[in-house]
Amino acid sequence: MPVQICLSGASGRRTLGFGLVELMITIAIVAILASIALPSFAVMIRGNRVSTQTNDFLSAFNLARNESISRSRGVSICAADTRNGAIPTACGASTDWGKGWMVFVDDTVSPTASPPTAIALGSVIRTWTANENNSLVPDSTKFFVRFNPRGLSNLTSDLTFTLKPASNCSNDQQRTIVITSLGRSSSSKGACS
Repeated sequence: MPVQICLSGASGRRTLGFGLVELMITIAIVAILASIALPSFAVMIRGNRVSTQTNDFLSAFNLARNESISRSRGVSICAADTRNGAIPTACGASTDWGKGWMVFVDDTVSPTASPPTAIALGSVIRTWTANENNSLVPDSTKFFVRFNPRGLSNLTSDLTFTLKPASNCSNDQQRTIVITSLGRSSSSKGACS
């Protein structure tokens, strides 16, 4: 009868898995990689927040202009505090676009008149809440833009907004948003100032 020889460990069992030394080395490597990646990840998050708010802001102006043309009525966009979730019933009294903005039907006769002090809920087309991690500042004291039924704005010159992270702005995270007197809007990237 042949004899079978078993070539296993001294205890006769085969060991599987990681030892403590291998586990500690793996954890150390993961910690080093995470410490390198986290600052870049934070910069990416800030950049995405700015890009998202830029797109929201431009879409609000485009919506206001398109609605004025399609409805053949005046439509305005104005700074409004939309942070609490309720639909505002008036435009903001200041140029603080950093709290949000809204688009509403505005049948004010004069294009240069102040926006209505009371806005019916049925007139509000849409509201946006600004990201509190960003800073959105206009270059003038304008807190509203009115579009007439032909899609032209009440602006006599271009209105420029600066949008950037409220803190730790780096690289090309700043956006310059321009609204022309013709009602067109555009944005461009720039170095933080």
